[in-house]
Amino acid sequence: MDWSALLEALLLVVAAGIVFGAWMHARGRDRRATRALRASEERFRNLTALSADWFWETDTGHRITWLTGGPTVLAFFGSGLAFGRRLWEMPGVELDGVAFTEHLEKLRLRVPFFDLEMARSDGDGARQWHLVSGQPRHDGAGNFLGYRGVGRDVTERRRGERELAAAKERLELALEGSNASLWDTDLRTGKVYLSEGWAELVGRPRAPTATTVEELMQGVHEQDLPRAVQLSMDALKGEREDYVEEHRYRTADGEWKWVLSRGKVSERDADGRAVRMTGINFDITARKRAEQSMRDAEERYRSLVELSPDAVVVFSGGVIEYANPAAARLVRVASPKALLGRAVEDFVHPDDLERYRERVRYLGAGRGTVAQEERRLRCPDGSEVVVESASASFLERGRLVMQSVLRDVTEQRRAREALAEREQRFRDVVEASGEYVWETDAQWRYTYLSARVEAVLGCMRTELIGRTPREFMPLGEARALDDWFERNAREGQPFRDLLHRSITKSGKVIWQQVSGMPVRDAQGRLTGFRGTGADVTARKQAEERIQYLATRDALTGLPNRALLADRTGQAILAAARSRGQLALLQFDLDRFKLVNDSLGHQAGDALLRAVAERLQNTLRREDTLARLGGDEYALLWDGLKNAQEAALVAQRIQSILQRPFTIEGRALNVTASIGVGIYPHDGRDFSGLLKSADTAMHHAKDTGRGGIRFFSPELNARAVERLTLESDLRGALLRGELLLHWQPVVRQGSIVGAEALVRWNHPQRGLLAPDAFIPAAEESGLIRGIGEWTLEHALSQIGAWQRTLPGEPWFALNVSALELAQGEAYVARLRAALAAHGVPGSRLELEVTERVLMAHLQPNIETLKRIGELGVRLAIDDFGTGYSSLAYLRRLPIDKLKIDRGFLRELDSNSGDAMIVEAIAAMARGLGLQVAAEGVESEAQLRRLLAAGCVEWQGHHFSPALEAAAFERLARGERAAAAG
Repeated sequence: MDWSALLEALLLVVAAGIVFGAWMHARGRDRRATRALRASEERFRNLTALSADWFWETDTGHRITWLTGGPTVLAFFGSGLAFGRRLWEMPGVELDGVAFTEHLEKLRLRVPFFDLEMARSDGDGARQWHLVSGQPRHDGAGNFLGYRGVGRDVTERRRGERELAAAKERLELALEGSNASLWDTDLRTGKVYLSEGWAELVGRPRAPTATTVEELMQGVHEQDLPRAVQLSMDALKGEREDYVEEHRYRTADGEWKWVLSRGKVSERDADGRAVRMTGINFDITARKRAEQSMRDAEERYRSLVELSPDAVVVFSGGVIEYANPAAARLVRVASPKALLGRAVEDFVHPDDLERYRERVRYLGAGRGTVAQEERRLRCPDGSEVVVESASASFLERGRLVMQSVLRDVTEQRRAREALAEREQRFRDVVEASGEYVWETDAQWRYTYLSARVEAVLGCMRTELIGRTPREFMPLGEARALDDWFERNAREGQPFRDLLHRSITKSGKVIWQQVSGMPVRDAQGRLTGFRGTGADVTARKQAEERIQYLATRDALTGLPNRALLADRTGQAILAAARSRGQLALLQFDLDRFKLVNDSLGHQAGDALLRAVAERLQNTLRREDTLARLGGDEYALLWDGLKNAQEAALVAQRIQSILQRPFTIEGRALNVTASIGVGIYPHDGRDFSGLLKSADTAMHHAKDTGRGGIRFFSPELNARAVERLTLESDLRGALLRGELLLHWQPVVRQGSIVGAEALVRWNHPQRGLLAPDAFIPAAEESGLIRGIGEWTLEHALSQIGAWQRTLPGEPWFALNVSALELAQGEAYVARLRAALAAHGVPGSRLELEVTERVLMAHLQPNIETLKRIGELGVRLAIDDFGTGYSSLAYLRRLPIDKLKIDRGFLRELDSNSGDAMIVEAIAAMARGLGLQVAAEGVESEAQLRRLLAAGCVEWQGHHFSPALEAAAFERLARGERAAAAG
């Protein structure tokens, strides 16, 4: 047996056992350490959950990696996820801007920070405040790992601080409103604290004051200091509970203010010695000044009474107790003492005694006053004086006292009687004349009118007094009156023969001629006017009749050449100032001589009067229609915009005259040749302008009766072209020259409908597109007839296609402003046309431009709503080129927006147009509207349009507008191709 091998094996087993035992011991120790660490961490977590503080850690980017704190954290940060966020990124957390900037700087420097205040409001509006502090973390190698810190809930402390500040502010406001300040004295140290009101009282910036008793004593007036010290010492000794005293105190600027100080001992020590004293100071300067002012006023009143020129007498029980020197002079006695103790009735005239006693009884019943009245007095020397007396009774030291003020008016009374006699003589003379006399104050309010005015204005004088002449004038007369005074008599100057209109009580308008003189007081100040007035209506009417006959045509009553020349001259001056234009149209009746020759001059005169009456009733008020003589007339058209407007006026005259005239039972058809002259191009005065119009009129007669000619060849050619177009257009409907073309509308490569477009097959100019004649039709009013024609013919064709075309295509028609303005009438016509042709409303779409829609928005909205009730769809045409507000878009009862072709021309090259198209398409989708485009000419445009979200389009890229047969073939062929 190999003992060495056995020993070696035994040693190996023992070594293995030792190693295994050591490993098991180490593992048991690690387990115990882990359990202890977990228990410690659990205890730490429980402690933090129960604590008011919370703890946190962040990474190097300051994002939260660990956060604990129990209910406090949950209440402050809410239930949202906190990990991975920065403290200031938590929802609802607020930080002061300056403090946050400083905090970021500290984080950048990686230094500790303390008490960063964070605030947050919970769902109920309750506000919380927390203070956060932190220290940087580093690993064993000194590498920065982030921050670790603690947070504290300071909500209750902040609320307490705010409530304390609010209470203090309320107290300060109360003290400020009461003009008072609090004081508190520590008697052991001699320190005194005074609230903010004290600084304001002594003239320093408003702030709390801390001082000493000695310093305060230095500001007290030396005469008031002993009493103030004595009263406070009495309170300190307990001889009185509190004290109140008034003293003067010197302010910062050296002035003295009165202060009422109230104080008491608020604290004593164990031995009963006063250690604290508190109180309040009031600024009573205003009250003291008022009291002094009252004493001064009493002294001044006594001095004034003594010096008064009016007699003042005070009496009680009918016996005089006081009289001033003026009273002694009034009754002619040596001095006021001679009146004391005398009975007042001794000086009253016997005839006025009963009235005096009545006044005394009234005043003796209690406090009262008696207004000023005249009374006679009898003096001791037997003479009499007339006085104006006013009296009052009042209580004085518990007894009723009466006081009278008397003024000698003896001379004034004599003067009044003399003046009244002179005025009566004057009034007698005036009443005997045909004029009336008037007087006014400085504001032209009547103060006096003689009786004659009642016959002139039909109003009683009492109805006129206090009112102004302007109140009885027609509208506009007062302004004319102001202009007259400005030219002839400025304020405060005499005036003569002023003519103006007035309205009588019965409503009749009369003419008055008024003259007046200013009235001034002794200082030369204007106090009013006085003068005379007369009714000159009869004279004025006679003058106006003469003037009328001088400026009017005797046969027609129209202005004659002289009046036309005057008005044209005024219009030219106004146009020259404003750089405007005006037109003078001259015309005569074609073949008028035939009427005179065949029917006689009486019929000719009747025709001239009828023409004048018909034209005058249809022109503007500011226009002047004149008869120049014979059968020639002239029209002054002021405020001309352009030559086209003059052409329209001329055409209107011809249209008015086209209706037959009934003269002596016969129907006469009348035409006129019209010549037009325009200022300033064709003449700068009346004669030049009339000559130009006359030349043009004769040129019109030479080139064919019933024509219109402009003096300027260029304007003539342009206007004639427009008139020719309109004239041809009037006959186009009757001659059947209008026709409809149909442009297919495509969606996803298939025809879904078509737009009806009107065309004019002009006899000389060929096929005209709408742009060539629709503007003229709108301006002349022919668009309404074209619209009616289009509606009838389009629905007729649509009704036929319902039976022949496959599918259910819809068709679009354009609506003009004049058609839409008809409101319910247009809706009724549309309803009748749909029913007549058996077309359901869903097969029809009406297109309205933004410009037409916004012209009368609210009425148009109502009309569109009524149209929508028929099942008809509505679209805004040329969208993006008008001026509608997007705010109104939601209110409009529309179904579709059609993008204007102007945005498609450069769609494939202009990014701005592409953005506009995309925006319109997005807006339409957001509003639940369809969007379409017109004018698609290329494949590139189509691709950009489809990419923008617009899938409905029309344009030459697919097909131009076609005649009905061609469109039908196209629609049938497309459907057949799709079926094949």
